[in-house]
Amino acid sequence: MTVRLDDPKPRPRDAAANVARRRAAVPHYRGAALRLPRHHAAPDPSDLAGVRRWVSNATAPTAIDLFCGAGGLSLGLRDAGFTILVGADSDPWSVETHTANLAGLGYVGDLTDPTDFLEHLEAWGIKTPDLIAAGVPCQPFSRAGRSLIRSLVESGARSRHDPRAELWESFVTVVDRLRPRAVLVENVPDLPAWDDGAILIGFYESLRELGYTVDARVLDAYQHGVPQHRARLLLIGVRDALPFAWPEAATTITTLRDAIGDLPPVPPAQRCDRLRYRLPRTPFQERMRRDVPHEERGSVYDHITRDVRSDDAEAFALLEEGQTYDDLPDHLRRYRSDIFTDKYKRLEWDELSRSITAHIAKDGYWYIHPEQNRTLSVREAARIQTFPDWFRFAGEPTHRLRQIGNAVPPLLAEAVGRQLSELLDDTKRHPAPHDRGRFRDELLAWRRAQASFYPWRARSQRPWLVLMGEMCLQKTRRSQVPELFTALRRLAPTPAAMADGGEGLVATLQTMGLGVRAQRIIEVARALLDDFNGNVPSTELELRMLPGVGDYVAQTVLCFGFGRRSVLLESSTARIVDRLYRRGDTRRWQLRLDLYQLAGPQGPDAEFNGALLEFGATVCRATTPRCDVCPVRAFCATDREEPVRVESAAG
Repeated sequence: MTVRLDDPKPRPRDAAANVARRRAAVPHYRGAALRLPRHHAAPDPSDLAGVRRWVSNATAPTAIDLFCGAGGLSLGLRDAGFTILVGADSDPWSVETHTANLAGLGYVGDLTDPTDFLEHLEAWGIKTPDLIAAGVPCQPFSRAGRSLIRSLVESGARSRHDPRAELWESFVTVVDRLRPRAVLVENVPDLPAWDDGAILIGFYESLRELGYTVDARVLDAYQHGVPQHRARLLLIGVRDALPFAWPEAATTITTLRDAIGDLPPVPPAQRCDRLRYRLPRTPFQERMRRDVPHEERGSVYDHITRDVRSDDAEAFALLEEGQTYDDLPDHLRRYRSDIFTDKYKRLEWDELSRSITAHIAKDGYWYIHPEQNRTLSVREAARIQTFPDWFRFAGEPTHRLRQIGNAVPPLLAEAVGRQLSELLDDTKRHPAPHDRGRFRDELLAWRRAQASFYPWRARSQRPWLVLMGEMCLQKTRRSQVPELFTALRRLAPTPAAMADGGEGLVATLQTMGLGVRAQRIIEVARALLDDFNGNVPSTELELRMLPGVGDYVAQTVLCFGFGRRSVLLESSTARIVDRLYRRGDTRRWQLRLDLYQLAGPQGPDAEFNGALLEFGATVCRATTPRCDVCPVRAFCATDREEPVRVESAAG
């Protein structure tokens, strides 16, 4: 329907829009901005000599927190025994919150280029902290489909380089300069799944090159005293090959009633910053009140709430505990119920809260109080994130909610921090394990006694030959390999030779039943000439832009053609991991991480990967595994669980 710009009464497109126009909006209210003074025990940043004295007198273990936000990670580490020297972030409100609550220095700036930050550390006398912690904002573009990436690159909508990777690179730069004894990185729980684990493997590699033994795990916060469903990825890197032990999960959970049941009832639009408080009723509430100053024991701060629209108030009143938007009558739904089934969520007293995220700063519909017809207050959100009541947040209410939603729950950070603190304080009781790399050693010893069937996997081969060999190998019997590679090297030594026709090679491959594969290699050769000046690209992203090139082929080219450490995940290597561990975990990112750990201290280099692929093809076969001659049988859970399957060498 066309609406004239000069029409004094434009008509809505449909009845739903007409209803929406009649709804009364809540007047916009920003709220007062809370300004917080520097912590009384923090040094004065304008007194450089005083700062240096404070740093030199700091009690070990010490830590700095990059991308610190409000300081949830820092607070947990402090409670675990660390002295927090610096909190750094690009958001001034977050840094003000950090410096007001934690007795350390604050740095506000863009950490994409850490040069200025490192200069500040040098001026402050901070040389080598025991720990660098970071909640690196990591949103790699590689989550998108490769076809989308290729189209965006070709259209000029994005470059081949993803600038969002710079924040991770900045973190590694700071670690490289300061060389702490340990690093702790927090991130979203689905990061291991991005690119089937390749992104996380890249993080591993960056830290491994700096001498860190790295491990990662997704921890559920509720298993460590946090009253909400919230999973976070924690990555630990420790120097000197010290083994890190992850914290054990608690046997009980903290419910929403345990967390906020003591806070006084308040209506919507409650804007008084200080209210009367009576007494805590649960151990969790007692912990939240533990360090509140004596003179403030009868008060609670930040228990402020948003106003509620009249139609929302009607909707809230109809929702029972646990009910969502999908349970509302049609006339109260202003969004599509097939998409926004949980747009409204009435929380339940005796269950965990849903995860508090930064979205709470936009609206609180996901967080409706279990009894009161309003959304959660700032203090309630902070409690659910396990920030204690003495901890205040700078800025307007929206700033405060965003800081809370973005934070690492302090109790989760404390659980991991205690394990790190004990490790760093008592290295003599944590010797380097003697069996690291034994799987690799046994596998390579076996490989050196075998004949080579895959000559393009030798270290001296050119990336182009590796690329062709791996593309053909996907459809080739083992017995055809020597003849195939001879033909590849003789008839198509370069992409240009292949793109010019390569008819002799095509004819040869057709006799081997690989004619279709030959046509795909010609397409790849032409793409190399058109997009890369006839050279095989040396990055995983650019390799996967080539027609027919997926994760496995790209990683093999990087490994055997460019000498990079790469995890090669395909059917045979996944089968090896499954038989070794018998976990039944088929998630590709977990298989990739397991393969990375199997490679030992040297990592998944060409020597290890060549041996692993040969082992999967000749011994740990899909249908008739030769367990009787397995060189790594001692490591295999399958062999321990099942009778040995003996097969003759002729089989």
